Amino acid sequence: MGISLSRRTIAGATALAALAVLVFLPALWSQLVGDDYPNVRLMQQFHGLGWAFDRNTLGQTGDAGYFYRPLWVSWLGELYRLWGKDPMAFHAANLVLYGAIVVLVWLLARRLLGEPAAWVSAVFFAVYPRHGESVDWITGSTDLLATLLAVASILCALSFRREWVRVSAAAVLAALAAFAKESTFVAPVLAFLVLWLIPPEDLARLGRRRFLAPLTMLAAQIVVLAVRVAVIGGIGGYGPGAYPWRPLRVVGVGVSYVVAAVTPPQFELLHYPVLLAFPALVLGLLAWRIWGLRGRLLTVAIIGLAWFAISAVPSLNIAVDLNNANGERLIFLPSVGLALLLPAVLPKRPTWVLVTFAAVLAALCVGSSWNWVGAGRISARVVRQAAQLAPRNGELVLVTVPLTYRTAIVFFGGDLNDALALAGRPDVVAPFCIPVHVRSEGRGEVTVQRLPDGTYRAQSTWAAPFDFPVLRTEVPLNPDCSFSRGGPAKFPPGLRRLAVASPHPSRSSVAYAYFDGYDLLPLR
Repeated sequence: MGISLSRRTIAGATALAALAVLVFLPALWSQLVGDDYPNVRLMQQFHGLGWAFDRNTLGQTGDAGYFYRPLWVSWLGELYRLWGKDPMAFHAANLVLYGAIVVLVWLLARRLLGEPAAWVSAVFFAVYPRHGESVDWITGSTDLLATLLAVASILCALSFRREWVRVSAAAVLAALAAFAKESTFVAPVLAFLVLWLIPPEDLARLGRRRFLAPLTMLAAQIVVLAVRVAVIGGIGGYGPGAYPWRPLRVVGVGVSYVVAAVTPPQFELLHYPVLLAFPALVLGLLAWRIWGLRGRLLTVAIIGLAWFAISAVPSLNIAVDLNNANGERLIFLPSVGLALLLPAVLPKRPTWVLVTFAAVLAALCVGSSWNWVGAGRISARVVRQAAQLAPRNGELVLVTVPLTYRTAIVFFGGDLNDALALAGRPDVVAPFCIPVHVRSEGRGEVTVQRLPDGTYRAQSTWAAPFDFPVLRTEVPLNPDCSFSRGGPAKFPPGLRRLAVASPHPSRSSVAYAYFDGYDLLPLR
């Protein structure tokens, strides 16, 4: 069976794409944040597909490790050739990708579950608030591009009457998905799972031959894996020790995914533990609904849950932060499983309940998207002020620095070097010390005092607390400065109002500055 391009299909696809764009539309006015700055440097170096396929996402050649996503790097590079570093153009491209993914989820659900259920799946996916980090962040396009190709490959494995078209198209798209992001190496498993448990009737009649598509997808991705190992000298990922694969940590990360999946990103679950009652209630209702399912509906529910679990495996060493939503991009592909699950567990009547549910989710998406606009505003202001404060050919030590704003990322990594280079100050290095989570912008929310031993003690209000890791010990964001908890407080997990920075700059000409909750101010 092919994908029908009837007027009804085109109208439905257009409506869903429009909905997807509308709920995240404020992102158009966001600016560069987080990894967008080093990615602009990467785009400036881009010299075509061959260049991208010969290095990692930092632009390094040889056995450099890190991430290998040449198709995504090429996507960014070609967009940069067209529009330069205009953030609005990149955000518009993200919205186009997202609209296309929503349409593919609709087509996938329609093929597997039928027309009415497909509308529920696609609308839920379009207005799912946990998609903010992938849609609103320029760097989140790696998840969008990879998921678009992965879902398209699985849809091809379920469609087309001619076997050679179905098999070859699925294999090519699966390989492209793996070249966009390593999380999509699960695509053959997902295709096999669907064809095993709920195959469309025309494919079920093929017997074991229907599994030819996922097998060729697997073979194509093995080739991608071989190329990956040859180019970067291994599987890749963050450096050793950054996010260790330990059993208890994996369990903790898995819990964070499940809890985040059923909770709005605006809920600061660790700051206000009473809010944990919400995911507990939702998970309890979900378990109750699944327990009462029988037959095909139960199989569909199992498919949805298995999709979520399998898709989450590649990133089970990196948690979703339940205070600021950092990391929610990691459940983007898994959320397709939630979209398939929902029609099986939601009541079919009355319709107003479903409409109200969708409207609430849409409002949460819009709110999350506006947070990224605020984060972009903070990012631009701090970069501008840092460029003014930094000594010529010297080092500007940022004793406190905003890494997150509510549910959005402001800065990422360990320094402001790439951002300052874009601002016309390539002569400067600017290491980070203490990360700040900005809950509400305001001047004077953070104060810093220099101690006799040369360290700096920072204090804050709850409007801008300091952010510490929960599932691992803190490590320096930059070799030029380490940070530690300023006291024995254990609650709330991850957030502190007291911290100590220990800078040891690498340049002779040094200036110090701190973020006070709104501005970057010099330290005298």
